[in-house]
Amino acid sequence: MAQTENKLRIPETLRKVKNIVGIFSAKGGVGKSAISLQIALALKDKGFKVGLVDADIYGPSQSVMLDSSPGELQLTQDKIIEPLSKEGIKFISMGLISNEKMPVIWRGPMVSGAVMQLLSQTNWGELDYLIVDTPPGTGDVQLTLLQRIPLTTSIVVTTPQKVAISDCKKGIEMINKLNIPISGLIENMSWFKPDQSDKKYYCLEMFPYPSGKIHMGHVRNYTIGDVLARYKLMQGYNVLHPMGWDSFGMPAENAARSNNLDPKTWTEKNISVMKNQLKKLGLSIDWDKEISTCSPESVSYTHLTLPTKRIV
Repeated sequence: MAQTENKLRIPETLRKVKNIVGIFSAKGGVGKSAISLQIALALKDKGFKVGLVDADIYGPSQSVMLDSSPGELQLTQDKIIEPLSKEGIKFISMGLISNEKMPVIWRGPMVSGAVMQLLSQTNWGELDYLIVDTPPGTGDVQLTLLQRIPLTTSIVVTTPQKVAISDCKKGIEMINKLNIPISGLIENMSWFKPDQSDKKYYCLEMFPYPSGKIHMGHVRNYTIGDVLARYKLMQGYNVLHPMGWDSFGMPAENAARSNNLDPKTWTEKNISVMKNQLKKLGLSIDWDKEISTCSPESVSYTHLTLPTKRIV
């Protein structure tokens, strides 16, 4: 670990944790919590034992993203918190302790104490990685974490905006002054604007039938299209990567009737579910260019593609 035990009194519950990684952002709203969760899930998928701490006391979000509620928490006889296990990772969040409808109105020392309790009074067991989703800023809580937790390394998250980058530099300076390694900087919500906009490329995968849930065939198909679209974008092309739903015709109507539902309700519900699933894949689809073949708006697009005379 970055700091040695003679400098830090490592809590007993953290002694079997091999690596503690702090995810920092000096400004809120840059996607730090979502990235913390994605890093934890990616490490889990590689076979590591992973834990996640939502240390954002004022605005906890991991409990929401992992679809958990306070009633699921349990305490041992020694009043040690048993972390929840979701998606193959252990996690704890203030969102599992506080009232979800009430704000946490605490001063700095209380917040720092709560963060330390989440870390030191949770039964983490043996972990390869413990990801700490820290609160945004460069105040008391961040200083407490950097000084009292044996962080192996840190990752800083920002967005391309000048204000966010300005605060990000201050956050990096704080981490450097405390001699904590920084493994990387993630510029979230970034984009690439091609220099030669006259070079155009159109990428369209097949329209999926809104059956209700995606399967591995969808993942394969849209991953290939995503790679192609990003490759052309990096070559300087102005890429159009739209999306559509093959939702018109008897298959959708028959499926709705077999489930005793109105075809419109059935189809729109399935599209919503599948759209959310596809968005979680992080595809480069332009969702502003989305149509459904059962919607009135799609008629104008369809008519534009019809030939004016029969071709033999």
